[in-house]
Amino acid sequence: MTKLANTTNSKRLVSGIRSTGELHLGNYYGAMMDLVNYQEEYDAYFFIADLHSLTTHPSNPNLRENVLNVAGNYLAAGLDPEKCALYAQSSIAAEVSELAMYLGMMMPLGELLRCPTFKEKAKKHPDNVNYGLVGYPVLMAADILIHKGEFVPVGDDQMVHLEMARTIVRKFRQLYGNIFPEPQGMTKNAVRIPALTGQGKMSKSDAADSYISMTDPQDLIEKKIKKAFSDPERLYKHQPGHPTVEGCNIFHLHSYFTDEQTRAELETQCVRAEIGCVQCKARLAESIKDIVNPFRERREKLTEQFILNVLTDGQKRAKESAQRTIAEVRKAVGIITV
Repeated sequence: MTKLANTTNSKRLVSGIRSTGELHLGNYYGAMMDLVNYQEEYDAYFFIADLHSLTTHPSNPNLRENVLNVAGNYLAAGLDPEKCALYAQSSIAAEVSELAMYLGMMMPLGELLRCPTFKEKAKKHPDNVNYGLVGYPVLMAADILIHKGEFVPVGDDQMVHLEMARTIVRKFRQLYGNIFPEPQGMTKNAVRIPALTGQGKMSKSDAADSYISMTDPQDLIEKKIKKAFSDPERLYKHQPGHPTVEGCNIFHLHSYFTDEQTRAELETQCVRAEIGCVQCKARLAESIKDIVNPFRERREKLTEQFILNVLTDGQKRAKESAQRTIAEVRKAVGIITV
């Protein structure tokens, strides 16, 4: 299987995908859909960050399984291996690790120790404050710069790491010349899908009945929606409801998943007390099933061998890019290659 990624666009984007966790609606409408759109606009490299996961989970017997599962999810969501390179971070470990070593020489230890995310992780995992955790921002910089990434989708918690990468680029440029561009951050889609409980956003760290998994069957989706928190001020069906994002958690969910015309009809019927919360929830379940079912069907059709083939092809393209970059770096640094 030979796939050709989108090389017609000169704007290069690099993004890491976490290799752990169940996929739910919040993930799908947040980072995942962003990446699907980016592949149309950029020369995109998407890697599954299995090396990064070892900083907090050094013993993970399911690591390979997780990588395959995440890759399958993104392919089912719409990543097209003909338009982007999708690969495991570890599959170009030699080049990334070598570049990280060179870059690490330019990053003061004190600055790494002061990094807010390091402090947070060290506090959360006090028995595993390892070298990899301290050097996480340097490895992240290497992930980006190994492809000379110009654009990087990041959340708020990663902005400090990206700024460190930009600092490293400037230091490298002063010492060895202009090899790397300064990567620009791109704010990820700030979609915060509310939890079914009405408390905060959907999160896999909460109870399973607080979120909709992208693998949930139809009957389970209906069951979860029926129990979902709705309008706290509407106790009886004959009472007018409060169909706003602030007034009703179910209507808030409708604002993401139900088409505008149907939402307007539901809003009118709710205000007039023509329908109750049970009917409104049933319509929401239909809207969500229209999204989850096609995804689940596409995911079930993807064989492990197909996913492995995609990752292998992605690795080939990523390897070619990485080896070109590392050759330039060695020459600039003065490393003798035989």
